[in-house]
Amino acid sequence: MSEYHELAQFMSIAALLMSVPALCMPRPQPEGLGGIVAQNPAKEPPMRLRQVCLVAEKLEPAIEALASWLDAEICYRDPGISFFGLENALLPVGTDFLEVVAPVREDTAASRHLARRGEGGYMLIMQCEDGLGAREHALAQGAQAVWQTDEKGIHATHFHPRSVPGAIVSLDSMEENEGDPGPGRRWDWAGPDWRGHLRDNGVLGLAGAVIETGEPVAVAMRWSAVLDRPCQGETSPEIQLLGGELRFRSAPVDDATFCEFALNHADPAALVARAADLGLAISGSTVEVAGVRIEVRPGTSG
Repeated sequence: MSEYHELAQFMSIAALLMSVPALCMPRPQPEGLGGIVAQNPAKEPPMRLRQVCLVAEKLEPAIEALASWLDAEICYRDPGISFFGLENALLPVGTDFLEVVAPVREDTAASRHLARRGEGGYMLIMQCEDGLGAREHALAQGAQAVWQTDEKGIHATHFHPRSVPGAIVSLDSMEENEGDPGPGRRWDWAGPDWRGHLRDNGVLGLAGAVIETGEPVAVAMRWSAVLDRPCQGETSPEIQLLGGELRFRSAPVDDATFCEFALNHADPAALVARAADLGLAISGSTVEVAGVRIEVRPGTSG
């Protein structure tokens, strides 16, 4: 899969704010709503976080640690990304997906990311109602596309983190899903037989992600503009998605960082206890593994 196009160096948040000040300004607030409201909720397009991608120095230790903890089975390894100097593996998370990539040569964007930031969050892949429409809107907001495809009924676009700070963001749709980006729909990035690798392991799906930044409001407004979704909250802004949310958390960091994501589980206490048995770092309901924090929430799929 050609989704790992070479990326240049990340820009700092300060550079972003200087380059696109108009996109980071708060928009008028409808009466009765507290905090920021960056879009009209009545017009927001359906969108869900369908796949999270982590980057690791070595693939096997990271994917094995995650698979062991989640009691999950690898559903796909994409041979196509070797062209970009990477290898990968994906795990089903309910009917969503957790991917790990690792460089197999030094001259890759992933290698540079690891040198700057170490292992952890790398990419957030959104399932959209209309990938073409989402692309056109994001480009109109000044987002920089670094890769796109419109083949085999797939419309997908990757955007450079200099224009959507914190992660490589992809806005994707599969034609037969358009108008219904619900759980369990077609998702070619997970391979031809991902449903055959599902387990009754209590994992119900992804429930959101966290971007840490020194400028949470400005960065949240930028994401809101690009994703065409409302952003609410003055100090801890959030963007709601189907089945979860994107949160923007203040932290003393130079660049925005995708540091944490959440998943729903049928028995969160049991999953956290399993992490303890495996010797993983735990803080409350959050487990640290493969360089990222994973919040375990009670909930249902979808």
